[in-house]
Amino acid sequence: MLFGQQSPRPDSSEQNVPVIRVSSNFVLVDALVENKRTGALLGGLRAEDFQVAENGVPQDLSYFSRDQLPLSIVFLFDLTDTVRPVLKQLAQGASLILSHLKPQDEISVMVFSSHTEMVQGFTTRRVSTEAAIEQASNRKTKDGTFIDQDMYEAIDQAMQSTAPQGRRVLVWLTDGTSNFENSFTQKTIGSGAPPHLHSKQEATDKLLHSGVVVAGLIQRSTETDALAAAMITHPAAISAGARFGDVERYADLTGGPILNSNKTSVTVRLADLLDDLRGRYTLGYKPQTSAPEGAFCKLQVTLTPQAYLKHPEWKKSEIVVRAQSGYYR
Repeated sequence: MLFGQQSPRPDSSEQNVPVIRVSSNFVLVDALVENKRTGALLGGLRAEDFQVAENGVPQDLSYFSRDQLPLSIVFLFDLTDTVRPVLKQLAQGASLILSHLKPQDEISVMVFSSHTEMVQGFTTRRVSTEAAIEQASNRKTKDGTFIDQDMYEAIDQAMQSTAPQGRRVLVWLTDGTSNFENSFTQKTIGSGAPPHLHSKQEATDKLLHSGVVVAGLIQRSTETDALAAAMITHPAAISAGARFGDVERYADLTGGPILNSNKTSVTVRLADLLDDLRGRYTLGYKPQTSAPEGAFCKLQVTLTPQAYLKHPEWKKSEIVVRAQSGYYR
Protein backbone atom coordinates (compact mmCIF):
# COMPACT_ATOMS: atom_id res chain seq x y z
CA MET A 1 0.00 0.00 0.00
CA LEU A 2 1.24 3.45 -0.87
CA PHE A 3 0.07 6.86 0.08
CA GLY A 4 -0.06 9.88 -2.20
CA GLN A 5 -0.96 13.54 -2.57
CA GLN A 6 -1.86 13.47 -6.24
CA SER A 7 -5.30 14.24 -7.66
CA PRO A 8 -5.92 11.09 -9.72
CA ARG A 9 -8.80 10.54 -12.11
CA PRO A 10 -11.58 8.06 -11.31
CA ASP A 11 -10.42 5.71 -14.10
CA SER A 12 -6.85 6.16 -15.28
CA SER A 13 -6.47 2.76 -16.88
CA GLU A 14 -5.64 4.43 -20.18
CA GLN A 15 -3.53 7.25 -18.76
CA ASN A 16 0.20 7.41 -18.10
CA VAL A 17 1.44 6.01 -14.80
CA PRO A 18 1.06 8.75 -12.17
CA VAL A 19 3.81 9.82 -9.81
CA ILE A 20 2.72 9.12 -6.25
CA ARG A 21 4.25 11.07 -3.40
CA VAL A 22 4.41 9.56 0.07
CA SER A 23 1.77 10.98 2.39
CA SER A 24 -1.10 9.88 4.57
CA ASN A 25 -3.68 11.81 2.53
CA PHE A 26 -4.20 9.11 -0.05
CA VAL A 27 -4.37 5.33 0.12
CA LEU A 28 -3.57 2.84 -2.62
CA VAL A 29 -4.50 -0.78 -2.15
CA ASP A 30 -3.98 -3.67 -4.56
CA ALA A 31 -6.70 -6.26 -5.10
CA LEU A 32 -6.45 -9.63 -6.82
CA VAL A 33 -9.75 -11.04 -8.11
CA GLU A 34 -9.86 -14.72 -8.97
CA ASN A 35 -12.14 -17.70 -9.32
CA LYS A 36 -11.08 -19.92 -6.43
CA ARG A 37 -12.39 -23.03 -8.18
CA THR A 38 -10.43 -22.57 -11.41
CA GLY A 39 -7.68 -20.23 -10.22
CA ALA A 40 -8.39 -17.91 -13.16
CA LEU A 41 -7.89 -14.17 -12.72
CA LEU A 42 -10.89 -12.03 -13.53
CA GLY A 43 -10.12 -9.21 -15.93
CA GLY A 44 -12.19 -6.47 -17.49
CA LEU A 45 -13.26 -4.92 -14.19
CA ARG A 46 -13.54 -1.16 -13.73
CA ALA A 47 -13.58 1.21 -10.79
CA GLU A 48 -17.36 1.00 -10.39
CA ASP A 49 -17.09 -2.77 -9.92
CA PHE A 50 -15.25 -2.39 -6.62
CA GLN A 51 -16.21 -1.20 -3.18
CA VAL A 52 -13.67 -0.43 -0.48
CA ALA A 53 -14.50 0.05 3.18
CA GLU A 54 -12.08 1.44 5.76
CA ASN A 55 -13.09 0.54 9.32
CA GLY A 56 -16.52 -0.26 7.94
CA VAL A 57 -16.96 3.12 6.20
CA PRO A 58 -17.40 3.00 2.38
CA GLN A 59 -14.78 4.99 0.46
CA ASP A 60 -15.05 6.90 -2.82
CA LEU A 61 -12.49 5.63 -5.30
CA SER A 62 -10.60 8.34 -7.17
CA TYR A 63 -7.84 6.22 -8.70
CA PHE A 64 -8.04 2.94 -10.60
CA SER A 65 -5.54 1.04 -12.72
CA ARG A 66 -4.29 -2.41 -13.58
CA ASP A 67 -0.73 -3.42 -14.48
CA GLN A 68 0.55 0.14 -14.70
CA LEU A 69 2.75 0.58 -11.65
CA PRO A 70 6.19 -1.05 -11.92
CA LEU A 71 7.18 -3.97 -9.70
CA SER A 72 10.01 -3.85 -7.18
CA ILE A 73 10.58 -7.53 -6.37
CA VAL A 74 12.88 -9.07 -3.78
CA PHE A 75 13.61 -12.73 -4.55
CA LEU A 76 14.40 -14.57 -1.31
CA PHE A 77 16.02 -18.00 -1.63
CA ASP A 78 15.75 -20.45 1.26
CA LEU A 79 19.15 -21.96 2.10
CA THR A 80 18.07 -24.46 4.74
CA ASP A 81 18.67 -28.23 4.53
CA THR A 82 15.20 -29.28 3.39
CA VAL A 83 15.34 -26.84 0.45
CA ARG A 84 18.90 -27.67 -0.63
CA PRO A 85 17.78 -30.49 -3.02
CA VAL A 86 15.46 -28.13 -4.95
CA LEU A 87 17.37 -24.85 -4.62
CA LYS A 88 18.94 -25.10 -8.09
CA GLN A 89 15.53 -25.72 -9.64
CA LEU A 90 14.10 -22.66 -7.90
CA ALA A 91 17.05 -20.56 -9.06
CA GLN A 92 16.78 -21.74 -12.65
CA GLY A 93 13.07 -20.95 -12.67
CA ALA A 94 13.69 -17.47 -11.27
CA SER A 95 16.30 -16.77 -13.95
CA LEU A 96 14.04 -17.93 -16.76
CA ILE A 97 11.08 -15.76 -15.77
CA LEU A 98 13.15 -12.57 -15.81
CA SER A 99 12.11 -12.23 -19.45
CA HIS A 100 8.50 -11.86 -18.27
CA LEU A 101 9.35 -8.61 -16.50
CA LYS A 102 8.95 -5.14 -17.92
CA PRO A 103 12.08 -3.02 -18.47
CA GLN A 104 11.16 -0.71 -15.58
CA ASP A 105 10.67 -3.57 -13.09
CA GLU A 106 13.54 -3.87 -10.64
CA ILE A 107 14.81 -6.95 -8.83
CA SER A 108 16.81 -7.52 -5.66
CA VAL A 109 18.17 -10.92 -4.58
CA MET A 110 18.56 -12.17 -1.01
CA VAL A 111 19.08 -15.49 0.76
CA PHE A 112 17.65 -16.47 4.13
CA SER A 113 17.95 -18.96 6.98
CA SER A 114 18.26 -17.74 10.57
CA HIS A 115 18.83 -14.30 9.06
CA THR A 116 18.87 -12.69 5.63
CA GLU A 117 21.85 -11.79 3.49
CA MET A 118 21.96 -9.41 0.57
CA VAL A 119 23.25 -10.82 -2.71
CA GLN A 120 22.19 -7.94 -4.96
CA GLY A 121 20.45 -4.65 -4.43
CA PHE A 122 17.66 -3.39 -6.68
CA THR A 123 18.54 -3.19 -10.35
CA THR A 124 16.85 -3.35 -13.73
CA ARG A 125 19.94 -5.00 -15.28
CA ARG A 126 18.85 -8.60 -15.96
CA VAL A 127 22.42 -9.86 -16.50
CA SER A 128 23.34 -8.73 -12.99
CA THR A 129 20.23 -10.35 -11.57
CA GLU A 130 20.95 -13.67 -13.31
CA ALA A 131 24.45 -13.67 -11.83
CA ALA A 132 23.07 -12.90 -8.37
CA ILE A 133 20.52 -15.72 -8.61
CA GLU A 134 23.28 -18.15 -9.61
CA GLN A 135 25.36 -16.95 -6.67
CA ALA A 136 22.41 -17.42 -4.31
CA SER A 137 21.90 -21.00 -5.49
CA ASN A 138 25.48 -21.85 -4.48
CA ARG A 139 25.21 -20.52 -0.92
CA LYS A 140 25.09 -23.00 1.97
CA THR A 141 24.24 -22.86 5.66
CA LYS A 142 23.65 -25.18 8.58
CA ASP A 143 21.23 -22.77 10.24
CA GLY A 144 17.47 -23.19 10.43
CA THR A 145 14.73 -20.83 9.23
CA PHE A 146 13.76 -17.98 11.56
CA ILE A 147 11.00 -16.63 9.37
CA ASP A 148 9.85 -13.80 11.66
CA GLN A 149 13.38 -12.39 11.85
CA ASP A 150 13.80 -12.96 8.11
CA MET A 151 10.55 -11.13 7.35
CA TYR A 152 11.54 -8.20 9.53
CA GLU A 153 14.87 -7.85 7.72
CA ALA A 154 13.46 -8.43 4.22
CA ILE A 155 10.96 -5.59 4.63
CA ASP A 156 13.88 -3.21 5.14
CA GLN A 157 15.30 -4.28 1.79
CA ALA A 158 11.95 -3.95 0.01
CA MET A 159 11.73 -0.37 1.25
CA GLN A 160 15.04 0.39 -0.50
CA SER A 161 13.22 0.28 -3.84
CA THR A 162 14.44 2.96 -6.20
CA ALA A 163 11.02 3.29 -7.84
CA PRO A 164 8.94 5.38 -5.41
CA GLN A 165 5.71 4.58 -7.27
CA GLY A 166 6.50 0.87 -7.60
CA ARG A 167 4.66 -2.00 -5.94
CA ARG A 168 7.06 -3.61 -3.48
CA VAL A 169 6.86 -7.40 -3.33
CA LEU A 170 8.74 -10.07 -1.36
CA VAL A 171 8.79 -13.36 -3.29
CA TRP A 172 9.85 -16.22 -1.00
CA LEU A 173 11.25 -19.30 -2.79
CA THR A 174 11.03 -21.98 -0.13
CA ASP A 175 9.52 -25.28 0.98
CA GLY A 176 7.35 -23.48 3.52
CA THR A 177 9.03 -24.83 6.66
CA SER A 178 10.37 -22.74 9.51
CA ASN A 179 11.68 -23.13 13.06
CA PHE A 180 10.66 -21.74 16.40
CA GLU A 181 12.78 -18.75 17.35
CA ASN A 182 13.98 -19.01 20.93
CA SER A 183 17.17 -19.24 22.96
CA PHE A 184 17.51 -23.00 22.33
CA THR A 185 17.14 -22.85 18.54
CA GLN A 186 19.23 -19.70 18.39
CA LYS A 187 22.05 -21.63 20.07
CA THR A 188 21.68 -24.84 18.04
CA ILE A 189 20.58 -23.75 14.54
CA GLY A 190 20.96 -19.98 14.67
CA SER A 191 24.66 -19.25 14.73
CA GLY A 192 24.24 -16.51 12.14
CA ALA A 193 21.18 -14.93 13.74
CA PRO A 194 21.41 -11.50 15.39
CA PRO A 195 21.51 -11.38 19.22
CA HIS A 196 17.99 -9.96 19.34
CA LEU A 197 15.34 -11.89 17.41
CA HIS A 198 12.30 -9.95 16.31
CA SER A 199 8.96 -11.49 17.17
CA LYS A 200 6.07 -12.40 14.89
CA GLN A 201 4.15 -9.38 16.21
CA GLU A 202 7.04 -7.04 15.47
CA ALA A 203 7.39 -8.43 11.95
CA THR A 204 3.62 -8.20 11.38
CA ASP A 205 3.44 -4.60 12.58
CA LYS A 206 6.35 -3.63 10.35
CA LEU A 207 4.80 -5.40 7.37
CA LEU A 208 1.47 -3.63 7.75
CA HIS A 209 3.21 -0.29 8.19
CA SER A 210 5.25 -0.83 5.03
CA GLY A 211 2.63 -1.71 2.42
CA VAL A 212 4.93 -4.47 1.14
CA VAL A 213 3.18 -7.47 -0.45
CA VAL A 214 4.27 -10.99 0.52
CA ALA A 215 4.13 -13.70 -2.14
CA GLY A 216 5.77 -17.07 -2.44
CA LEU A 217 6.49 -20.20 -4.42
CA ILE A 218 6.41 -23.34 -2.28
CA GLN A 219 8.33 -26.37 -3.51
CA ARG A 220 8.68 -29.32 -1.17
CA SER A 221 11.62 -31.71 -1.40
CA THR A 222 11.74 -35.35 -0.30
CA GLU A 223 13.37 -34.05 2.88
CA THR A 224 10.41 -31.73 3.40
CA ASP A 225 7.97 -34.62 3.03
CA ALA A 226 10.02 -36.71 5.45
CA LEU A 227 9.89 -33.87 7.97
CA ALA A 228 6.12 -33.56 7.54
CA ALA A 229 5.72 -37.31 8.10
CA ALA A 230 7.91 -37.14 11.20
CA MET A 231 5.73 -34.37 12.64
CA ILE A 232 2.71 -36.66 12.28
CA THR A 233 4.25 -39.85 13.63
CA HIS A 234 6.56 -38.21 16.17
CA PRO A 235 4.89 -35.16 17.74
CA ALA A 236 8.17 -34.39 19.50
CA ALA A 237 9.42 -33.09 16.14
CA ILE A 238 7.13 -30.11 16.58
CA SER A 239 8.64 -29.26 19.96
CA ALA A 240 12.07 -29.51 18.33
CA GLY A 241 11.12 -26.54 16.22
CA ALA A 242 9.62 -27.55 12.87
CA ARG A 243 6.41 -25.95 11.56
CA PHE A 244 4.62 -25.09 8.32
CA GLY A 245 2.49 -22.22 7.04
CA ASP A 246 4.22 -19.06 8.28
CA VAL A 247 4.87 -17.55 4.83
CA GLU A 248 1.26 -18.23 3.86
CA ARG A 249 0.00 -16.40 6.93
CA TYR A 250 2.08 -13.34 6.15
CA ALA A 251 0.87 -13.45 2.54
CA ASP A 252 -2.75 -13.54 3.70
CA LEU A 253 -2.21 -10.28 5.60
CA THR A 254 -1.13 -8.53 2.42
CA GLY A 255 -3.36 -10.30 -0.11
CA GLY A 256 -0.34 -11.72 -1.91
CA PRO A 257 -0.39 -14.99 -3.89
CA ILE A 258 1.17 -18.25 -2.69
CA LEU A 259 1.61 -20.95 -5.32
CA ASN A 260 2.89 -24.52 -5.11
CA SER A 261 5.23 -26.12 -7.61
CA ASN A 262 7.21 -29.26 -8.32
CA LYS A 263 10.47 -29.94 -10.15
CA THR A 264 8.82 -29.87 -13.58
CA SER A 265 6.70 -26.75 -13.08
CA VAL A 266 8.88 -24.18 -11.32
CA THR A 267 9.20 -21.81 -14.27
CA VAL A 268 5.53 -22.08 -15.21
CA ARG A 269 4.38 -21.51 -11.64
CA LEU A 270 6.70 -18.54 -11.18
CA ALA A 271 5.32 -17.08 -14.40
CA ASP A 272 1.82 -17.65 -12.98
CA LEU A 273 2.86 -15.87 -9.80
CA LEU A 274 4.10 -12.87 -11.79
CA ASP A 275 0.84 -12.86 -13.73
CA ASP A 276 -1.01 -12.79 -10.42
CA LEU A 277 1.04 -9.80 -9.29
CA ARG A 278 0.51 -8.10 -12.63
CA GLY A 279 -3.19 -8.88 -12.57
CA ARG A 280 -3.83 -7.00 -9.36
CA TYR A 281 -6.07 -3.96 -9.59
CA THR A 282 -4.84 -0.79 -7.86
CA LEU A 283 -7.55 1.17 -6.09
CA GLY A 284 -7.00 4.62 -4.61
CA TYR A 285 -9.02 6.84 -2.31
CA LYS A 286 -8.78 9.70 0.14
CA PRO A 287 -9.99 8.43 3.56
CA GLN A 288 -13.46 9.68 4.46
CA THR A 289 -12.83 9.55 8.18
CA SER A 290 -10.01 10.75 10.41
CA ALA A 291 -7.97 8.50 12.64
CA PRO A 292 -5.20 9.23 15.13
CA GLU A 293 -1.64 8.89 13.90
CA GLY A 294 -0.45 5.31 14.29
CA ALA A 295 -3.97 3.85 14.36
CA PHE A 296 -4.62 0.61 12.46
CA CYS A 297 -7.27 0.98 9.78
CA LYS A 298 -8.99 -2.21 8.69
CA LEU A 299 -9.71 -2.63 4.98
CA GLN A 300 -12.34 -4.65 3.19
CA VAL A 301 -12.38 -4.87 -0.61
CA THR A 302 -15.29 -6.55 -2.38
CA LEU A 303 -17.07 -6.49 -5.71
CA THR A 304 -20.27 -4.51 -6.06
CA PRO A 305 -23.63 -6.18 -6.75
CA GLN A 306 -23.54 -4.47 -10.15
CA ALA A 307 -20.33 -6.33 -11.02
CA TYR A 308 -22.13 -9.65 -10.60
CA LEU A 309 -25.10 -8.40 -12.61
CA LYS A 310 -22.76 -7.57 -15.49
CA HIS A 311 -21.23 -11.05 -15.24
CA PRO A 312 -24.08 -13.52 -14.60
CA GLU A 313 -21.69 -16.40 -15.34
CA TRP A 314 -19.83 -15.64 -12.09
CA LYS A 315 -20.91 -17.43 -8.95
CA LYS A 316 -20.44 -15.19 -5.95
CA SER A 317 -19.41 -18.14 -3.79
CA GLU A 318 -16.50 -18.85 -6.17
CA ILE A 319 -15.11 -15.31 -6.45
CA VAL A 320 -12.32 -14.26 -4.10
CA VAL A 321 -10.93 -10.75 -3.71
CA ARG A 322 -7.49 -10.80 -2.09
CA ALA A 323 -6.28 -7.50 -0.66
CA GLN A 324 -4.27 -6.17 2.26
CA SER A 325 -6.11 -6.53 5.57
CA GLY A 326 -5.33 -2.99 6.67
CA TYR A 327 -2.71 -0.32 7.18
CA TYR A 328 -1.40 2.04 9.84
CA ARG A 329 -2.12 5.77 9.53
